Amino acid sequence: MSVRRGLVLSSIERYGVLAMGLATTFVTARLLTPADFGVAIVGLAIFGIIDIFKEFGGVTYIVQVDDATPRRVQTVFTFTLLLALPLFLILFLLSGPIANFYGVPGLKQYLHVSAWCLLLSSFSSPVYGLLSRNMQFGKLTVLSLTTTILNSLLTITLVLKGFSYMSFAWAQLISSVVYFGFCVAWGPKFPIYRIELTEWRRVFGYGIFDSSRGILNHLGDSLPFLAFGKTLGIEALGIYQRALTVSRLPERTALAGLFPVLQPAFSKHAREGQNLGQSFLMSVEYVTAILWPALVCIALLAKPLVAILLGSQWTQTVPLVQIIAISLIVLFPINLARPVLVAVGAVRDTALIAVLTVPIVVTIQIAASIYGLEAVAWSSFLTNAYAAAVSIYFVRWRTKFTWPGFFRSMRKSAIVTAISALPAIAAVMIVGSPDLLTIPEGLVAAVLAAGVWLIAIHWTGHPMKTEIARIISHLTRRTRGSEI
Repeated sequence: MSVRRGLVLSSIERYGVLAMGLATTFVTARLLTPADFGVAIVGLAIFGIIDIFKEFGGVTYIVQVDDATPRRVQTVFTFTLLLALPLFLILFLLSGPIANFYGVPGLKQYLHVSAWCLLLSSFSSPVYGLLSRNMQFGKLTVLSLTTTILNSLLTITLVLKGFSYMSFAWAQLISSVVYFGFCVAWGPKFPIYRIELTEWRRVFGYGIFDSSRGILNHLGDSLPFLAFGKTLGIEALGIYQRALTVSRLPERTALAGLFPVLQPAFSKHAREGQNLGQSFLMSVEYVTAILWPALVCIALLAKPLVAILLGSQWTQTVPLVQIIAISLIVLFPINLARPVLVAVGAVRDTALIAVLTVPIVVTIQIAASIYGLEAVAWSSFLTNAYAAAVSIYFVRWRTKFTWPGFFRSMRKSAIVTAISALPAIAAVMIVGSPDLLTIPEGLVAAVLAAGVWLIAIHWTGHPMKTEIARIISHLTRRTRGSEI
């Protein structure tokens, strides 16, 4: 399957996942309090930390290795299972003390249910790795969409039935069972679920670095939430997490289909001997053209956006969204660095990046939380810039791209961003302040911004123009074909 077709299918998957996620957020935000969300966030953060220890780089190893032999895949499964079993017991047995630490008794039951998801995922991840390696994005799309729709419907139904934050845990467990069923049905012809350790040296040698990177990065995401639950309180944690979710919408919408394709695509380019430095700069050019205008518009239109997605009880998130969205402008290299470094065989660098960034970022965020939610949001400018700089340094070291080339790759995107922000800026100037924008005014400004973005892409001659023309041509042919 071509990279472009994979991108289309991945986009369909991610946009479907996003749509269901937004629907779930839209409904649950109006039925649950920030404190309810806070409990679920703590539970998800703890589960995520335990789960990342279980992976041990297995999926990435299967995608990147030259030949994914049955023994190597079986060894990945064996490692994953041997790690999952003790981690399952740890999470199950420590759920009580953890709940007592946060003073939330219901957290114990949440973690008990999540522990079973941890065990199930160890059987699913090797198949996911093989499907990704073989670029079978059609099956991945069906797999992801089916389980996501099920998860969302179950969550909403259980919330309506009064299960509160436990709705997220039970929906996750049932969806995990269905996900595993798909993996069994779509697995390879050879048996995966066998205890095999003959290739353990290769898997361990790769996994130790990739897992270190994954563990540290996940700790960087989760530890601040766990700390905020104590320093700021469960309710404030819920508010901050919702603000972060809204701020990162462009990453999960406009770029939804791109990131899952990057790893297989860069790995393919590396095997074919292509210039990965040039591939990286091309990715920067496309990503910034989409990400930057969206983030600027989110910052300017934060009030109506929060009102639409979350409802009136979440107005405290608006100033946080405005700050965080702008701080995310510099963070784009993070998502591009890892697939490039893995493709060139520099998986150790991904772990080193995590070692150099995560402890500093987490320390700054936790220290800022002492001074309140807005202090945490403002600290993102410092932490995001630092993390991006470290990532760029390592990618440049391995791919040898030039600084002039790097800045040229962003020049047209900067112009597009400035032009496409004009409708939102005009709306703010007319009403006098971003906090005075109504939902209709915000919607009009957003639609106009999208139209102006297309004009700016055409006027600047941005490479996105070619891709947009290709999409329009494809849709036109399909439309004419259906009419015939």
